[in-house]
Amino acid sequence: MANFEQYRHHGELVWVNSELKGKHRDHCLCFSCGRFKPGVPETNCPKANLNYAVCIVGGLTLPVYECPNFYKEIANMPKVGLLHPE
Repeated sequence: MANFEQYRHHGELVWVNSELKGKHRDHCLCFSCGRFKPGVPETNCPKANLNYAVCIVGGLTLPVYECPNFYKEIANMPKVGLLHPE
């Protein structure tokens, strides 16, 4: 059975599964995406901007597990996804 705890995150008292606390960056696809430009909304991925807005308004932390815009820049790998159709 999971254990839950409360703590302050960005000034707001929130609940979290103790085993997952602080691990959203390890799980979130955005942190491995070439389109992710946190702090620069003008050039950041629009889906990441939307996710961030929902997090701010709702006081949530929402890791992304699946995304059509994901882009991992690897040499000789074709660009695929919503912004780079095959």
